[in-house]
Amino acid sequence: MTDAHSHSHSHTHDGDTPMEVIAQVARVVSMSIDRITGDRSDVPLLVAAAVVEALKNHGIEARIMYGAAAWVEILDDNTPIWSGCWGQSLHFWAATQFGEIVDLNTSVSHRKRPHDQPELKPAYSPPMVWTKELPRFYRYQAEGAAEIELSDPKDIDRWNKVSREISEKCTPGILEEAAKEGKDPQFPNEPILCPGRKLLDDSNQSFRHFDRALAVHGIPQSPF
Repeated sequence: MTDAHSHSHSHTHDGDTPMEVIAQVARVVSMSIDRITGDRSDVPLLVAAAVVEALKNHGIEARIMYGAAAWVEILDDNTPIWSGCWGQSLHFWAATQFGEIVDLNTSVSHRKRPHDQPELKPAYSPPMVWTKELPRFYRYQAEGAAEIELSDPKDIDRWNKVSREISEKCTPGILEEAAKEGKDPQFPNEPILCPGRKLLDDSNQSFRHFDRALAVHGIPQSPF
């Protein structure tokens, strides 16, 4: 995975993004983009760009990556299938200076029906990703780093709104305040896979359902 940015010597792979930063960035980015666009599962590039922007506020370097990505979803009859973007279609995610893959869209990919098989109805998707160690139900193949270039006035307006929320709500100051008050990090109410194979489930135990179906059926052959 690292070959796409091996030419950049500033990328160290020691350490991880702190949990409280992951909580804040994942929550603010996912919730604000869902609210501003109606559904973040349609705008992975915007989500990746917002993650990069938010991490910058915390002094953490990240970049937008593009390439093939796939993950297992569970259909409403409990069978697992691979979903994602490969072949002609590209996916976008963020990669941090620690070598973590950050994809806040995997957890909501069940909102979209598979292009090639629109009759299939996904019930569960895998957790959001924020980790270097990927379980076997994800595949990411970076082809390179991307920039966000906006020309459409609607896209520019959306990006300005998202950027404004990030600059207000993704700051070290807010985390310091919360720590002083003894508050626990507030994660979004969606399953998320954090560094060190730490998995946080949502209040509906979506990951438990996902995991149970995988335990029964196994992981199908990966598409690439």
